[in-house]
Amino acid sequence: MGVLSCMKYLMFIFNVLVFAGGTCLSGVGVWVAVDPAGFQDIVAAKAVLNAGAYLLLAVGITLSLLGFLGCCGVLRRSRPLLLVFFILVSLVFVTQLVGAVLFLVHWKQIRPELFLSELRRNYCGDEDTEIFSTAWNTLMITFSCCGVLGPEDFGNGSRFQELHPETPWPQACCTQAGLLQAGELLGWEQCRERSPGYIHEQGCFSTIGSTFQKYTSVPGACSLAVLGIEIFAMFFAFCLYYNFD
Repeated sequence: MGVLSCMKYLMFIFNVLVFAGGTCLSGVGVWVAVDPAGFQDIVAAKAVLNAGAYLLLAVGITLSLLGFLGCCGVLRRSRPLLLVFFILVSLVFVTQLVGAVLFLVHWKQIRPELFLSELRRNYCGDEDTEIFSTAWNTLMITFSCCGVLGPEDFGNGSRFQELHPETPWPQACCTQAGLLQAGELLGWEQCRERSPGYIHEQGCFSTIGSTFQKYTSVPGACSLAVLGIEIFAMFFAFCLYYNFD
């Protein structure tokens, strides 16, 4: 009887956390979907961001529903609710497994052409306060990279070249003497001349990709932890289902 009570409390706490997390995700999804303060302008491909917002909303609602069903099933000792909870968690578990497999198979097929066209069409320069340009400046300085593929991205009829015909690339592509935005340029003239050590030759697409590969174990471990929690949730629901009258 003590083991059953312990399982009930663990199940209840787990579902309260799931419900809270789902509510937060739903809130973020709604926030992104209504586009506060031009948030969507950070990514020019708004269709992708919209899809992500509605995906967050769907996941959040699903998690909230799961948490609510789990809590009600435990508190009311309801076998039908626990059965529905078990089925839904099983479906989420299988969906995550399929999604993980598809991601591992297809993520290397992501191409830089979409990002390059958006950069060339919308990036305005270092001093521009528009969100898209500011986000790209921060990205290039933080990751010590330049453009999508390299400094050449800012030539050949790009928006940046139209606005700054005498400047080959933005100062965000140049090596900083300090940290991030607070640092001064190591040498602007040397950067303009493309002197080694004064300009970031590597594009952000390959730089961020290699960084992702380097630290992929962190999200991988988190995903495994989530899957493990779901397995325990299904186990608890199964045990409680057969022990409740």
